[in-house]
Amino acid sequence: MDRNKVGVAEPYLPPPPLPSSEFALARLGGYWRALGVSDPDQIAALSEQALRRAAESPESPGLDAVARALVAAGELLDEWLARALDLPRSPPELAAARAALLSGAAPNWPAALFAAPGEADTVLDALRAARAEPVPAPSPGAMPAQRIELFGSLNSLRRLWRPQPRA
Repeated sequence: MDRNKVGVAEPYLPPPPLPSSEFALARLGGYWRALGVSDPDQIAALSEQALRRAAESPESPGLDAVARALVAAGELLDEWLARALDLPRSPPELAAARAALLSGAAPNWPAALFAAPGEADTVLDALRAARAEPVPAPSPGAMPAQRIELFGSLNSLRRLWRPQPRA
């Protein structure tokens, strides 16, 4: 008997069930509610848009359909922030915009998602004012080498008996 073949459970277990679209819609609804969207019609429209985008995205290893839909929902939010606030699609800029959105600076921001141009200026101005500037890019610097001295009772005795440099 070959023990390697007996220990492998994969050929004997059925594949895990795929999540239903109702489950994915419920998870997306929870995601949008956590971000502050309370209107059920807006939640449904945003969730459907995220599901369509997730279906069009290429398969990602390790992500199931619900995880891909949540990633697509985050991308939708990032695209809206970049377009509405005229930001470049760089991670630091979008992170600062997301932080301003989630800080509560503009509690009625979901209304700006579906508003006509010009109607959401107060919300966007509040988000712009709350957005912190991202940190500057890291710059390399020279750091002098430091001697590491461990603490202990013998170290103090060694320092006492060490000959002092002559001046």
